[in-house]
Amino acid sequence: MNVSTRAGTPGGRNGSKVGPGRTPAAVWILSVAMGMLSLTWSLLTPQFLAPDESAHFASTMRVSQGFSWPDPGAARFPAAVEAAQAQSRMPHEDRSSYSQLLREHPGDGARVDQMTQHPPLYYLITGAVAALPGTTEMAWDNIMLLIRGIGAVFAVPLVWLAWAAVGTLLRSRKAGLIAAVAVFAVPQLAQTMGVVTNDSLAILLAWTTTWLAVRVLRGDRRFVTIILLGTAFGVAALTKGTTLPLGALVAIVPFVGSALPSIGRRWRDAALVVAVATLVGGWWWARNLILFGRLQPDGIGLEASAPPNVPDPSLGHYIDEVWNTTPTTFWGWFGRVNVPLPELVVDFLTISCVILLAAGLVIRRDNRASAFALLLPVAGGVVLFIGTSWAAYDTTGDVRGLHGRYFFTLMLALLGLGAIATTNVARDLVARRALAACITGLASLLAIGGLVMAFIGFYADNTYGQWRSGLRLWLGSFSPMPSWFTIVVPVAFVAVFLTGVIATWVHKRRSAGSLQAQTSP
Repeated sequence: MNVSTRAGTPGGRNGSKVGPGRTPAAVWILSVAMGMLSLTWSLLTPQFLAPDESAHFASTMRVSQGFSWPDPGAARFPAAVEAAQAQSRMPHEDRSSYSQLLREHPGDGARVDQMTQHPPLYYLITGAVAALPGTTEMAWDNIMLLIRGIGAVFAVPLVWLAWAAVGTLLRSRKAGLIAAVAVFAVPQLAQTMGVVTNDSLAILLAWTTTWLAVRVLRGDRRFVTIILLGTAFGVAALTKGTTLPLGALVAIVPFVGSALPSIGRRWRDAALVVAVATLVGGWWWARNLILFGRLQPDGIGLEASAPPNVPDPSLGHYIDEVWNTTPTTFWGWFGRVNVPLPELVVDFLTISCVILLAAGLVIRRDNRASAFALLLPVAGGVVLFIGTSWAAYDTTGDVRGLHGRYFFTLMLALLGLGAIATTNVARDLVARRALAACITGLASLLAIGGLVMAFIGFYADNTYGQWRSGLRLWLGSFSPMPSWFTIVVPVAFVAVFLTGVIATWVHKRRSAGSLQAQTSP
């Protein structure tokens, strides 16, 4: 195999040549590890303790009973879900089956279900699983674990998508491998994929859209790729509004990048991808504008719940809240923002990444068109994030909607930008190896350390010396699975993950040796 084939070449009409080549075993091993990590979070996170999990679970169970989707603000929690949440501190053996809760607590409860502000795709999928024969006879925490497991399945492809997208973007198998490992450097991502939330499906579809956009950017201009790009973005638009900033990437990639066709062909491709995306899922947001006069209607009634005398918003207070909340909830603020990573760790990770991106994208101009295309959705996401949270602050006096997970749909674009910046900053082999070692080491520490910190925070009162009593509490009360299974899953994750990391370095060394042999006289 020659060097150009290994690295991927511009595809032109033969778009099948675009990409980093055959997927190495290390990526498949790490993909399995990602699924196991998210499943570990599914078992570890106390029921209803993930952000908005009660509302996501309520929507799932309501849909499972009738497969309808009310207008925003018109739905309420099923009373059975509210009763289940009241049992969340009970041991597993004392928890009721969902069918029993339905009999004892029929009809609607008191809480408004804000998730009706979102498109229904995730809830149709999870609701269909919850509606399978015999499912309601299970204890409600077993049903929740089953639905959490769907998110863990959604997590498996993320590693491959990172490998394929970054490897294609830089035409480098090594860069793709480091991106595959870097996915583990954000513990909050793995937890988000392992709980009941529509973010899990939105992230998977957003990353798929980004990968296809990178293929077009690097020369895969085939008709089928354009159709798939529009379809992926359209389906993503049926999950959550945080995917919408990717529309800028989808619209721009036909005009920039490698193997550019004629200007007429570029306009045709752009029109085609937008039309397909609109037909598949974009219509939902047009419907919102027509029916409700807003792109995303309010699902809980912020205006109605606002106090009569709201103080004028303070820009300084808002910035302080954003800095104190968003980076931590991006990297790792586990549970319902009650077990954060250390502030020093979060600040180091955030500032390092910002400096790397600024230096790598400003000092040098390599891959300028690719960087511009990937920056567009990130900028759009920032504008949407600030606009939404500031509007809530202005209306209610409370700064809301600052959770860093809202950027996970854009994380593959951020990984691509980071890869470009890294190659621009680290120009020699020694520097790149050092950065790769740092990324691998940090990812390993954060992936495993995040689990340890969350376990201690959830079950041992943030006291490491109480880990034995915490373990008994987890296994005896909160885990709906047998103790042996609850223990085997995280232990197996650590073994598989470390195997994948070792396989990554073995593959890189073999690739380096093969390249040196091919280039020797």
